[in-house]
Amino acid sequence: MEDLRVGFLGAGGFATHTIYPALHFAPLVLKAVCDMDGEKANRNARKFGGGANVYTDRHQMYQNEDLEAIVISMGPESRLPFVIEALEAGYHVFTPKPPAASLEATIELADIAKANNRKLMINFQRRFSIGVRSAIEIMTQDSFGQISQIFCSFCSGAYGTAQIYLLDFAIHHFDLIRHIGGEVKTVSTFHNEIDGQGSFAVSVEFESGAVGTMQLNSQRLWGRNYDRIEITGQGQYIVLDGLWTIQHYAGDQNTFTDNFSDQRNGELTGDGLSLTEFVHAIREDREPVASIDDCIGTMRLYDAVLQTQQGGTTIVSLDQ
Repeated sequence: MEDLRVGFLGAGGFATHTIYPALHFAPLVLKAVCDMDGEKANRNARKFGGGANVYTDRHQMYQNEDLEAIVISMGPESRLPFVIEALEAGYHVFTPKPPAASLEATIELADIAKANNRKLMINFQRRFSIGVRSAIEIMTQDSFGQISQIFCSFCSGAYGTAQIYLLDFAIHHFDLIRHIGGEVKTVSTFHNEIDGQGSFAVSVEFESGAVGTMQLNSQRLWGRNYDRIEITGQGQYIVLDGLWTIQHYAGDQNTFTDNFSDQRNGELTGDGLSLTEFVHAIREDREPVASIDDCIGTMRLYDAVLQTQQGGTTIVSLDQ
C-alpha cells in the first residue's frame, strides 16, 4: 500500500501528546506541518516528521505541497471552518472528536464531505483500543450469545462546564456504547450539578432490545483510569477496566489479560490503528470506521442527553 501523503494543521499540546506520536503506526508520510506558532511547527516537524516542511500559513502549505489528506487538531468550534475548507479544497480529513460543537454542525459536515466525495474520519480512538477490539472479537463468537446489557462508567475531575464535559469528554462513551451495542432507540437521563460540575445517570434502550446504563460525571478525581465497561451476554460477561485490562468470564474458562505498557502508547489507546483505518479507507475507497456519517448517531445521543441537562424532557426518542 502506497503511503498516504499527509499535512498536519496544528501543533498544540493535545496533538503533540496524542496524534503526532501515533503517526508512525500508520502507512503515511508526514509531508508538512503548519501552525501559527512557527516554533511549535518546527519542533513537531523535527520530532515526528523527519524531513517534513514547516509552514505558518496553511494556504501556502496547500499550494506548495502535493498532499492527499490533512490532519486537523484543534477545538471543535475553531477547527470547523478549517475542516470545511480542506474538504472543499479536495483533501480527505482526519480530526479529533467531537466531530463538531453541535448535532446540526455535524450533519452539515457530513453533507459537505459527501458533496466533495472526500473521507472525513473522526478520531474516536477508543473504538480501536486493545480492550474494545478484544471485547468485540469475543462478542462475535457463538458462545457469547446475544448482548443483553452494557454498563459504561467514564468519570473525570473538574472539566469546565457540564456541557463542555458532555461534548469533549463523555462523548467518547456516547460513541463507544453505540459501537458496542448498536444504535440507540430511547434515552432516559437524570442529572445534577454542584458548583458547575455535572453528574449524569443515563439509561438507553438499543434497537436490538438490549439495554444499557452510563455513569458520567466530572466530580471525581483526575489521575486514574476512568474507563470501565461491562458487557453481558447469554452466560458470558466481559469487563474492561481501562482500555487494555480485559476480564472475560465464561464459566470454567475465564480469561484475564493485563497490559502494563505505557498508557499513552498509540497502539494500546487506538490512535495508531485509527490513523491506519483512515489510510486504508482512502486506499480502498470505502467509508472509514467512525466516518462523519456514522458519528451523526453519536451526536444524536449527545444531543438527547444535552436536552435533559438544559432542562428539557427526561426521556428522548432517537427514532428518525
